Amino acid sequence: MTRADAFINFAYAVSLLAPLLAFVSFRLRNKNTHRKLQLVLLITAWVAVLVLETRIRLQGGSGSFISAAQPHLQPWAKRLLLIHISVAIASYGLWTTLAVLSWRRYRLSLPGGFSRTHRRLGWLVFSGLTFDAASATGMYLLTFVA
Repeated sequence: MTRADAFINFAYAVSLLAPLLAFVSFRLRNKNTHRKLQLVLLITAWVAVLVLETRIRLQGGSGSFISAAQPHLQPWAKRLLLIHISVAIASYGLWTTLAVLSWRRYRLSLPGGFSRTHRRLGWLVFSGLTFDAASATGMYLLTFVA
């Protein structure tokens, strides 16, 4: 049992599923399916972030989030939250940029000159999503389980 509410659990579940579904989409042979899955995943991830951010703001900000942790764990939760947010912002920013660029270039030519860059940036986004899932797990454990 955790102290997390439905909004937190939704955002956490999306955070855990994002790298798994992204990896599945990488392995798809059909580029249209890859494209659609990535778009749905990106939109769902942004919705989860907005839901979580709204919930945190309505509860008084990140300080109230950190205060959910046991007092002796709060300094660790604060440090981890700063790292988590930094990597998440960079990852979601790169992911969104990659999606927009890829969407615009999709009809031009496949595989095309952008394909190599697309693959490299895709793996970078995947690495960020994986770190995001791991750090979200740490935050979840520190603030809602321990």
